Amino acid sequence: MTTQPLEDLRQTLAADGYILSIDSSGERVDARISAEDGVCGDCLVPKNLMALMISNATGAAADSIDLTYPTEIGDDGQIR
Repeated sequence: MTTQPLEDLRQTLAADGYILSIDSSGERVDARISAEDGVCGDCLVPKNLMALMISNATGAAADSIDLTYPTEIGDDGQIR
């Protein structure tokens, strides 16, 4: 698998102030998107569309992706 599609997605999100972290070490893919200071935490596409974008970039099935958005991450970095 090439990592270029995933890097392209990361760069696209980064251009708008978002940081995509992926952990695919388990059976499921844990994808977290955090927002830099001052960036809208609610301004991303709906989760089902983002899951499809991540699926296309990683080759993982969209229904195997656990996706966390900025509004679901506390100031301490933990999921609320």
